[in-house]
Amino acid sequence: MKNTIFAAGILAVFTLVSCEKEKASNLFTDAEKQQQAEAVVDPATAAVLTFESETYDFGNLPTGAKVDHYFKFTNTGKSPLIIKDAKGSCGCTVPEFPKTPIAPGVTDSIKITYDAGTQAGRQQKTVTLTTNTVKGKEVVTFMATLPNNAENANVVNSLSGN
Repeated sequence: MKNTIFAAGILAVFTLVSCEKEKASNLFTDAEKQQQAEAVVDPATAAVLTFESETYDFGNLPTGAKVDHYFKFTNTGKSPLIIKDAKGSCGCTVPEFPKTPIAPGVTDSIKITYDAGTQAGRQQKTVTLTTNTVKGKEVVTFMATLPNNAENANVVNSLSGN
């Protein structure tokens, strides 16, 4: 009986050792491995995107207003800041961002253009930035209040000179 249990144990160990398990890293190409390695951000040396303010309120705007705001920021980290992409929460929000790396200590800005169109009431929109910071995503928010009754609204956008 002891010999049978001993033999079964040796057989089980042999089976486990002899089966070559596929490594997860073998499932990726060298280019994919490099991309994953670059995505890892060391918090001690990472870029840090610090906004003067992460929110802005345009206040009351007329119907059809098209306005701009610059979100000013500084790279307070130890590595160059790279903004890879910026996306508005809707088609009425168009962000423009620096395409070149921002060195540590340097201040720059992200321009957002908001086209209110025929929206009405209190609006809150966001712009999401894809960056090389520890969080990887940074968000700024803006608000505006538009007339609820478009017929009585001032369609002429005095802010843009139209």
